[in-house]
Amino acid sequence: MPTMAWLDPRGASAPPIDDDMRIAVRHLGRSDEIVAALIRRFGVYQFQTTRSGFQVMLETVVSQQLSTHAARAIYGRLSSAMGPGAPRPHDLLRLSREELIACGLSRSKADYARNVAAAFAEKRLDRRAFARMDDETVLASLTSIKGIGEWSAHMFLIFALRRLDVFPIGDLGLRKAMAAQYGLRKAAPESRYQRIANAWRPYRTVGSLYLWKSYDSA
Repeated sequence: MPTMAWLDPRGASAPPIDDDMRIAVRHLGRSDEIVAALIRRFGVYQFQTTRSGFQVMLETVVSQQLSTHAARAIYGRLSSAMGPGAPRPHDLLRLSREELIACGLSRSKADYARNVAAAFAEKRLDRRAFARMDDETVLASLTSIKGIGEWSAHMFLIFALRRLDVFPIGDLGLRKAMAAQYGLRKAAPESRYQRIANAWRPYRTVGSLYLWKSYDSA
């Protein structure tokens, strides 16, 4: 998962570096010498978020268990099928299951994409409502939709809601980056990753972004 996340840069924005990010970087620089070295290497940067919650959720469904290259190709075909502009739930719902599969989605992902679109269309998932909820409430709401697991929900918290203390432990790229930077053995338990990330609190998102950045650069 690249640090600048999504498959379609339209609608994404990276606002000027703000006080939250500067405070986060100062905290990480004091609390973890490995992240501090990455900060010196890459500098203070701001990550892109996407204004459309539906777009973020759709892209996570497309990206599940795929390389970024493969996901981008499939999403490009899907975007063309939905029509110009940022994707909207009804743009996807007017496509049949067969048309979604023709874009490169598996049968299960075609169903998951339609589940997500229906949930947004019916306001069961609503970005503005989520902005007023805590992380755990948002996670519970998202993962109640078939096809949205913890990883997808974490991506939504980060790239749609810009929550700064999310640790997406299920992301393979992040785990590989942490293994490389911290010298973890391949079979290291999840608790080992969690202990490392606990030093980043309350800015685990930002620590994760720097580890992703190191993985992308490698």
